[in-house]
Amino acid sequence: MPQNRIDRILQAAAEDSRDAPFLLFQDGTSASYGEVFDRASRLASVISQAGISPGDRVLSLMENSREAIEFFVGCSITGAVGVAVNFHSTAPEIAALMDDCKPSGIVTGAAYLERLADVPAIADLKLRLLADAEAPDWLNYHQAVAAADPLPVNQDFDEFGPAMMVYSSGTTGQPKGILLSHHGIVQNGRAVTEALRYRPGDRSMTLLPLFSSFGFAFDFIHVAVMRNSTVILKKFDEAMAAESIERFGVTFLAGVPTMFARLFSEEVVAGHDISSLRLIDVGGGPVSVRLKQMLAQQFGINVVESYGLTEISPVASVQRASDDLASDSCGQPLSGFEVRAVGPDGKDMPVNEPGELYFRSDTFMLGYWNQPELTAKTIVDGWLHTGDVGVVDETGAIRIFDRTKDMIVANGFNVFPKEIENVIHEIDDVRECAVVGIPDDIRGEVINAFVVPKPGMTPDPDAIIAYCHEKLSRYKVPRVIHLIDEMPLTASGKIRRHVLRDTLPNTAKD
Repeated sequence: MPQNRIDRILQAAAEDSRDAPFLLFQDGTSASYGEVFDRASRLASVISQAGISPGDRVLSLMENSREAIEFFVGCSITGAVGVAVNFHSTAPEIAALMDDCKPSGIVTGAAYLERLADVPAIADLKLRLLADAEAPDWLNYHQAVAAADPLPVNQDFDEFGPAMMVYSSGTTGQPKGILLSHHGIVQNGRAVTEALRYRPGDRSMTLLPLFSSFGFAFDFIHVAVMRNSTVILKKFDEAMAAESIERFGVTFLAGVPTMFARLFSEEVVAGHDISSLRLIDVGGGPVSVRLKQMLAQQFGINVVESYGLTEISPVASVQRASDDLASDSCGQPLSGFEVRAVGPDGKDMPVNEPGELYFRSDTFMLGYWNQPELTAKTIVDGWLHTGDVGVVDETGAIRIFDRTKDMIVANGFNVFPKEIENVIHEIDDVRECAVVGIPDDIRGEVINAFVVPKPGMTPDPDAIIAYCHEKLSRYKVPRVIHLIDEMPLTASGKIRRHVLRDTLPNTAKD
C-alpha cells in the first residue's frame, strides 16, 4: 500500500487523529482531520462522477481556504492532477494556462467569475464548482459535496504518479507547468519535518499562498505529516498576520523575506504578544543577514534559512536551528540529497568557490508539462541544474549568491545582487531593496538599486551610494538609486526583477 501519497497522509491522519484540529479559521471555527478528509472524499466523488479520470487536470483558482486544501486531497483520491493557479492571474493568463494543460474541471470562488467569463474554454469543462456562491452553469461546491457519498481511496494508485502541477511564478516571464509526484512531495515533506525538528502541537499559518509549492509544503504537507494545525490566512496581510499570531498562538512561520520585513516592522507588531513564535523559516529568495539577525535578536525567535525550487518538491537544504544563525548559509542538503557547485566547463568547483548548483535526489519533478526538451536540459544524468550560483563549504552547507540570470556583469566583473542588497539593508531607513543590471554599451551593465523606505522615512540616495562605497569594491557600487513606494512582487512574495528592469531605459547614462 503506497504511503507516500497526499490522500494516504490525510487518510492516515483521519484514522489516528480524527478529532485533532487541522485547519483554524479567522471566524474562530476549525476543521478536524476527520472532517477535512470526509469532505475531500465527497469532493472526490463529485470529480469522478463528472467523468474526470485519473491523470486528467483540474484547476484550482482561489485564495487560501479549506476548499483549497480539500481540493488537493480530493484530486489525489481520484488520481486527478490538481493544477494550482495564481489567483492574481488575468483572463488571458488563465486562458493560456488552460490551453497548455487542457483541464477537465475547475474549482473557484465568486470573486473570479467576472475574470473567468472572458475565458471561452471554461464553458467546455466537465465540472465547474463555485465555492462560495451560486451562479448559472456552476455547481455550488458545498451543496455538491454534502450530497455526494465518500469515494474510497484507491490503494493501487502509484505514489510515483503525478499529484499536482504548479505553474512557475513568472518572475522571469512566461510561466511553465511543473509536474510533481506524490512521492516527491511527501518524501520531501518528511525530510523537512525531520530537519526542522517540528514538535507535536506546533501551529503554522498560511502567510504564503497554497498554490505555491513553498506554501503548499510548509503549511499543508508538513503540518499534516505531524498532525499539527495551521491557521488559514486568505492572503498575506501583515496586520492580520500579527493579530493572528497572538490570537491563535502560532509557533512556526514560513515565508519570504519581504513578508517578514513588513510583518516585523515596529508599527505592525507594536502591542501584539508574539511570544508563542519559536521558529521561522525564511526562503524563496535572497535573504539579508540583517533580517535574520533582527528576527533572532530582537524577537528571540530561532530563524533558519532554507533553499529550494518547485522542481525539487520544493526544499533542497535547510539551516538547522543549531547552525550559526548569523551566517548567510541556508544549511546542508536534506537527507537523501547530493549537491555540487559546477563551473562553466562542467567541472566541480573547489570548496567555497562559486558555481551553478546541481542537486540529485528522488524528489524531483516529473518534468515540465509539454516541454520535454527543457526537462532534458534541466535534469541531466540525474542531476538537476538549478540556474542558481552558490558555494558548498567544508561542512557541506550551501551559500546562495543569486540566480545566474540575475548576475550582473559590470566592467567585466561578475556582481551578485544579493551582496549589494545585504549592504543596503544595513541602512536604517531601508525596508526593502532589489538590485538589477541595466545594459550599457560601455560598461556591459550598470548597477541600479530599487529601495522601498521604511514608513515615514526618506533615505538619501547619495548617502546610500556613499555607504556602499565604504562597504563594497568600486565596481559593485550602484550608480543609480531609485526610491519606490512598493516592490513588484509575485503572489508568493518574490521580487519581480524583470518588472523593475522594464521600468528603466535599455541604456543607462552617467
